[in-house]
Amino acid sequence: MLKTIKDRIDKKFIIRFVKFGIVGGSGLFVNMFLLWFGKEVLSLPLTIASLIAIGISIFTNFVLNNFWTWKDNSTKNKYSFFHRMWRYYVTASLSATINYITLIVLSEYVGIYYLIANLIGIGFGIIFNFGLGEFWVFKKKEN
Repeated sequence: MLKTIKDRIDKKFIIRFVKFGIVGGSGLFVNMFLLWFGKEVLSLPLTIASLIAIGISIFTNFVLNNFWTWKDNSTKNKYSFFHRMWRYYVTASLSATINYITLIVLSEYVGIYYLIANLIGIGFGIIFNFGLGEFWVFKKKEN
């Protein structure tokens, strides 16, 4: 198994991970802005503002990852655009669940400022999301 992992970590893999990080940064901005806007401007409850922010940021991240991060796999992918999007939502939803629970627990029960708690929650899902994106969501066809 170590040989397989070592074989997968090449220049292309590292570039893809950097792109994933850039897309994640844009998703972080979308998420944080919408969370703040929903809570502070629209006066939505934190639980509702968070769900909206997470849902929209997942969609923007999927689009950017599909057309940029894993662009080389998109044309060689055995799954349609909508099938990849479904897979991405499943993957991101698992990570978003961790984000959401972390946000609520840290902000409501531990007393950490909600935007900081949100960042901590997002941080927990980064490696998980990339791994499933690489090996499940955007996996290209085997020859």
